[in-house]
Amino acid sequence: MSTHLSFEQKMLISHKHPSLPGHFPNNPVVPAVVILDQVIRLWQNKTNKQITQLSNSKFIQVLLADTHYTIHYKEAKKNGQIAFEIRDNKPTIIVRGSFRYG
Repeated sequence: MSTHLSFEQKMLISHKHPSLPGHFPNNPVVPAVVILDQVIRLWQNKTNKQITQLSNSKFIQVLLADTHYTIHYKEAKKNGQIAFEIRDNKPTIIVRGSFRYG
């Protein structure tokens, strides 16, 4: 398992995700909580480190289902803080934020 704190991963949330039909019927916008869940799960699976606090997140554009996107993680200068950014293939920024891990 990787222990690098700066990395990126390409992702996709399918239109078949169970949260989509009730969230925006006929408009497959991925809910923010689903996006943040992906950010947290990927980080914890890749690094084996637990997120202790989501410091901030700013959603700039919507993410539609079946859109390929990349999560970028970058270690911040402050110990125990990671910045993240999600971009689609255009590359439009979807969300950026940071969290602490312990």
